[in-house]
Amino acid sequence: MYQKNEYFHALQIKQENCTGCTACVKVCPTEAIRIRNKTIILDERRCIDCGNCIEACSFKAIIPYSDNFEIMNNFKYRIAVFSTVYAGQFSEENNYATIKKTILKLGFDEVAEESSVVDFMTEMIQKYIRDNKDIRPVLSSGCPAIVRLIQVRFPSLLPNLFHIEAPMSILSYYLREQAKEKYQYSDDEVGVFLIVPCVSQVTAVHQPEGTYKSYQDGAFSIRQIYSKAQEVVKEAWYDNAPIDTYERGLTYGIAAKEADKIDSDDIRVLSVTGIDNCIDILSRIEDHHFDQYQYVVLRSCDVGCVGGGLNVENKFIAMSRLKKLAQKENDDKLDYKEFWALNKKGKFDVPKLKPRSIMELDDNLFAALEKIQKIQEIVKQLPGINCCACGCPTCYALAEDIVQGKATIKDCVILYKQNLDKTEKKGK
Repeated sequence: MYQKNEYFHALQIKQENCTGCTACVKVCPTEAIRIRNKTIILDERRCIDCGNCIEACSFKAIIPYSDNFEIMNNFKYRIAVFSTVYAGQFSEENNYATIKKTILKLGFDEVAEESSVVDFMTEMIQKYIRDNKDIRPVLSSGCPAIVRLIQVRFPSLLPNLFHIEAPMSILSYYLREQAKEKYQYSDDEVGVFLIVPCVSQVTAVHQPEGTYKSYQDGAFSIRQIYSKAQEVVKEAWYDNAPIDTYERGLTYGIAAKEADKIDSDDIRVLSVTGIDNCIDILSRIEDHHFDQYQYVVLRSCDVGCVGGGLNVENKFIAMSRLKKLAQKENDDKLDYKEFWALNKKGKFDVPKLKPRSIMELDDNLFAALEKIQKIQEIVKQLPGINCCACGCPTCYALAEDIVQGKATIKDCVILYKQNLDKTEKKGK
């Protein structure tokens, strides 16, 4: 079970499975992982829950966390809000109504899809961009991993973030309030659960950035729900009860399609996916190389949420299915008047985010400067090839750890071997 610390992270570490291969160390974009004696050490402050380490580990030493399905029993009224990419996991023989009903059959009292508020979200983003002409470019905040990346590595860009809740959180708040009013339930009797494609969204439910209270009570992975849905899909297929569906917004989980929806005559949009690509673009935005763009869609997963690590289907196949389903849109549409009224009251606002301080060498400025000098001296001694054999991502990271007392110079395998060879030669 997950052990809660200062920061919640939607991953579980199985130390007994670690072979010390350092594959996870090499792919972490914020240098949050170290390996010492086949033991994974996670820096809680640096981890952004991008999921790279989970995908890189072949030995299941790092695995995703999602809530136990039994937590639904804690609530009288249970609402599921599912990601647009959920439908892309099912084969073409299943129509969208059937796909939605599979979730309803799993014990939820109400099921709603992210796609139902996509049009509202698009209009709200466009309005925000036009109302904040002094912010260029505005950066999307729908990907929790990207928000945390900016907090850790690009804090100067925090004011550029779109400071409005993500679509599923907006829908969660609305549905919770509707259920409380309609059925006279108290807040703690209504449970809202997200069905999500990546670990960063699980983390966002349990430790939302910039909000005072999560609008959700738990998060299930798409993989987890899909597995259970297979047991009831035939029952859902033969269920002829009417159900509202919102196919129009199903391509929102494809970053390029999300950008297309927002793009207009006065709003130029750039779409970027993949954590390394996002880091590259954010560093250029920091240098004002992309001020000509009004909005930038940033997604840590390749292609967008459809490429999330908690999905079942290949991202390209899922994309094709979502595009086809979106072509069959019907006339069902939510009345956004209530959403706009809630937005006007500030219900969807997100307070300004603070940077995550990840490298505090010392509280004393002069002591910190001395440590920086020591780091530079140690770096000169190290080979500089960033081989990760020491369990650190780079030679500079090892130097930092040495100065902080978390490692020693002997942890450098190459340097240690060179010194050993010299000793052996002298002995001869």
